[in-house]
Amino acid sequence: MKVLSLPRARRPHRLGWLASVLAGATLCSVLSAHGDLQAVPTHQAPTIDGDLSDAVWSAAPVCTTFTQREPIEGATPSQRTQIRVLFDDGYLYFAIRNHDTDPARMLATHMRRDDRLFEDDSIHIILDTYNNRRGGYHFGTNSLGAQQDALLLDEGRSRNEAWDAVWESRARRDSLGWSVEIAIPFGQLRYDEGGEGIWGINVGRRLPRDNEEVYLVPPPQAFGFGGGFRTSRLASLRGLTGLKRRTQLEVTPYLLPGTRREFDGLDPDEDPFVDMGADVRTGLFGGLTLDLSYNTDFAQVETDQEEVNLTRFSLFLPEQRGFFLEGAGIFALGERRQRFGGRPPTVLFYSRRIGIQDGYGIPVTYGAKLTGRVGAYEVGLLNSMTDPAVFRDGVEQDEYLSDTGDWYDDDALDDMSDREQDALSFIDTVTADVIDTLDVDRTVFTVARVKRDILGRSNVGIMLADRSPGEDEDYNRTAGVDANLSFLDGSVNVMGFAAQSWTPGLSGQDRAAYVELDRRWGVAEFNTSFLDVGENFNPEIGFVPRDDVRRFKARTGYRPRSSLDWIRLYSLGVSWTHLLDRDNTLQTRRLNGSAFVNLEAGDWIGIEVHERFERLDESFEIHGEIDIPDGKFSFTEASLGFFLSNARRIGGRGQIAVGGFFGGTRRRADVEISYKANEQVSLESAYEINRVELPAGSFTTHRASQRMLLTFSTDL
Repeated sequence: MKVLSLPRARRPHRLGWLASVLAGATLCSVLSAHGDLQAVPTHQAPTIDGDLSDAVWSAAPVCTTFTQREPIEGATPSQRTQIRVLFDDGYLYFAIRNHDTDPARMLATHMRRDDRLFEDDSIHIILDTYNNRRGGYHFGTNSLGAQQDALLLDEGRSRNEAWDAVWESRARRDSLGWSVEIAIPFGQLRYDEGGEGIWGINVGRRLPRDNEEVYLVPPPQAFGFGGGFRTSRLASLRGLTGLKRRTQLEVTPYLLPGTRREFDGLDPDEDPFVDMGADVRTGLFGGLTLDLSYNTDFAQVETDQEEVNLTRFSLFLPEQRGFFLEGAGIFALGERRQRFGGRPPTVLFYSRRIGIQDGYGIPVTYGAKLTGRVGAYEVGLLNSMTDPAVFRDGVEQDEYLSDTGDWYDDDALDDMSDREQDALSFIDTVTADVIDTLDVDRTVFTVARVKRDILGRSNVGIMLADRSPGEDEDYNRTAGVDANLSFLDGSVNVMGFAAQSWTPGLSGQDRAAYVELDRRWGVAEFNTSFLDVGENFNPEIGFVPRDDVRRFKARTGYRPRSSLDWIRLYSLGVSWTHLLDRDNTLQTRRLNGSAFVNLEAGDWIGIEVHERFERLDESFEIHGEIDIPDGKFSFTEASLGFFLSNARRIGGRGQIAVGGFFGGTRRRADVEISYKANEQVSLESAYEINRVELPAGSFTTHRASQRMLLTFSTDL
């Protein structure tokens, strides 16, 4: 359990306090015109309870310079917002008064940590502690005091929402609106000692009933959805002089007793066990953080959501385990994954390769990870080892069964020769059939990553990845370099990578390269990319959807604003994909068109049309014993989709699609509905159906889920 203890109140130094008040009053009039904030030192910690009447806040200047981003860019906000900032040796404090002329319409529906607070009346703070506009921290809260935090990477284009800091937030609602107090320990942040005491900052407020967003420095609407997290345009938080680096030690032990019960006929054989381990996290010198894990416990990790896979490729499932999510951004090298789904990306490191194989959980003996920033360098080093494991019919085994029906435990195996061990096989002693088994050796995984800032807002980097099982000749290694270049205030971005893998038995055609250009201006955007993957490119702890390919992609979009009161904007887009094998034979071609209408209330509705060509060099089993034969296939699909804003008690999304499918037809429907009874109880239901009719046969798939979320405190 992480516990935050605020410092005891101390008697303020009267002269220092008076000087702070006078200085703050003078500075506010100057800084507020630029959206900047002044942090004032204090010797007395405020009480974090949401009540802003604490006398210590009078020392801090009040700044109210907020501007609309939505719905009207550059307009005056409909409601007034006031913010004050204090700090002492250990904490950074915020007091924010959110005035509301109609408090009965305020929305407060989320209490869970890292939930969708943008659906509520909420405040969001961006801190760029290195003042370099490359990334930072996000802290958000609503009028219930619920917390949301994340690490911001790549100028805020990507977020690591698994990062959980220890901080305090308390809010109150009243007839004037709502207020919130926030205390962030410096020990949770990384920053340079000394210097000018200036950090980058932005503060945003959401009023979902009118789909309104206001900011100290409003990001351009051209940044699109999620633009509020961008760090390329920030105000300045001044006055943070004399800060010393703070480190904080977090230890999370676990103990899991239990009993395994096996049956020999009708007689049970009970085997009690006790699993224990711990996770340790601490800050080191500079901006480095060390994470250690022994006998890593993933019991609290949410299970993967079931998905129906009607393709011939593997699914790219998101990482759910906290140890691998913390600081994951530094290890990213490869294609960026598209928001809202899209095809799986080619990446050199995919952390689900560690401790998970063929759907089985492999025991992780230990993990060690060092991440952070040192000057202009961002570094990451990860080392982890998994235990040997054997699974028999999906159940992990502690013993090995020979073809004579004898069982051998690990100690007995240690006394055997390699030939004797190889002779062991899993045989069902009743039916004499070979049983479905998975045998995994002890394996060590190592990943090293370094990135170097260049050209103000760009970077270059290198990464090495190694997978070393017990057998020396079974290693796999990958090396890659990448570059991310940003120009014209982030409206032009060029990125790419080159990589090579080394695998025993595979030589030649073992390289991959990628380059992408992204251009945004006003209401328009354009993106194009090229990917080249060799037949033997094999990063075994990465993810490669298809090898032996050359792929060209282009996408353009246009998002004009509407003059109608009930429509906010239109979104039109066209994308094209052309994929060849390395003999320049066309394998896949896709042409997609879309048209969406975003309503002022936050809902949207739209249509999409997909024209597709696929060449299959060999057949594949799509369902049961139904195969799609090799050959050439051209088909078209049309879909209608909708989204209902979660600002209401009932929200949801859905899609209906019909069209051709590999010489046959496919009809599918997918719907998700959520209902919020109150801020403590909510229900979520989802259902998907696919009806596929092919020359070889027909089938129907169903996927359904139901969740009830109960939240009794924002501290849980």
